[in-house]
Amino acid sequence: MRAALFLDFDNFFSGLMSADPTSALALVTSPSRWLHKLTSSNSDDATRQWLVLRCYLNPAGWLPDPLKPGERLYFSKFRPFFTQAGFEVVDCPALTKGSKNGADIRIVIDVMTALRANTRYEEFVVASADADFTPLLQVLRADDRRITVIATSSTATAYESLADRFLDEQDIFDLIAKDRAADIEVEAEELIPELNDQSTSRLPLAADLNVDTQYQAFAKAVRETYSEATAPINLARLSSDLKPASVNGATDGTWFGAGSFRRAVQGLELPNVRFSQHHLWDASRHDEPVAGAATSRPSLPATVMNFTEVTGMPTIPSDAWPVIYQTLEAYAAQHVFNFTEASKWSRDQAAEKGIEIPRRAFTFVIRACQNGAVNLNAKPTPDAGTIARALYNSVLRRAELAGLEATDSEKCELAAWIHYQDPGCQD
Repeated sequence: MRAALFLDFDNFFSGLMSADPTSALALVTSPSRWLHKLTSSNSDDATRQWLVLRCYLNPAGWLPDPLKPGERLYFSKFRPFFTQAGFEVVDCPALTKGSKNGADIRIVIDVMTALRANTRYEEFVVASADADFTPLLQVLRADDRRITVIATSSTATAYESLADRFLDEQDIFDLIAKDRAADIEVEAEELIPELNDQSTSRLPLAADLNVDTQYQAFAKAVRETYSEATAPINLARLSSDLKPASVNGATDGTWFGAGSFRRAVQGLELPNVRFSQHHLWDASRHDEPVAGAATSRPSLPATVMNFTEVTGMPTIPSDAWPVIYQTLEAYAAQHVFNFTEASKWSRDQAAEKGIEIPRRAFTFVIRACQNGAVNLNAKPTPDAGTIARALYNSVLRRAELAGLEATDSEKCELAAWIHYQDPGCQD
């Protein structure tokens, strides 16, 4: 499929940095990694042929450096990485005192030019959360072109709805996480002959990368738990139980370089092991766990449905919202915040309690916290009530931006549905 990618670097990178600075830096210093994954990551299995790769960047733009407090991280630093990945980098310096650059208008001009070119581009990929591109997407749709939007921060529901495929920051983080995992496996295989030329057995993946005392304790604990288990083991519970034995490798979100708890366990190559979304088990000793029934789409009150339609708020049962707040509160108290791990861990913790809540619901609330300046990595960590308030304010703000003027009674109905105690609402 002939495709053209137009990336607003300032918007793209800023959104990633707000979500997860460490992963954001990995993404912009290795764009070829996620671009390669994006080439074949189509729901219809069509492979993209990138005819246009264009990155619009303000060379004087900057963000605070997360690794060097007090210093600036200039966007120009990342130009060579995108150039080497095959992008044409277009300079878009600030045009006004408010530091507004001309990337958006340049993208519009270039997309319209490509639309009228002799070459027919079957797909246009726009990497920006700027809903001002909504009219542009409408033009593309009217011309029967496939549209993919990559938005690394909150955007308007109307903008999302115009895309044939919509990717958020979590989807992009997952692309590079999968690629990193594949690289780790290759590196591990290459290390084995160097470690022991006489050995014919394959060493555990994580042990190749990290053989310190904490990893050994982690590996021993997993093997003992696995061998003694009389039934399938819940992954979320096992992860929580093992954290005290593997502090550095677990709480930094890397799990000894494997990228996730599940991949770290897979690296141990336990005998006869099988995995599902929430469990692992020994196929020779245990019966495969029965998957819990998925949460059905609830019947929402008309007012709540209106908010859902214009803001993208997940359509989950009312009593699921307190579980999300409490689980995220627990995550924040026990971990160094990592965007990817936060949503996965929280989803699995809820599943352990028998409550199936989609991961995107946790992601939606995490993003609401970021938009509302509720830092899940702050000390002291935010409580469930603070997280609920961030969600409530975020939904109201997004609804207002979408043109939905809610009355006081409608706001109170929303507050009741998501279990937020608005001081202005009376029972």
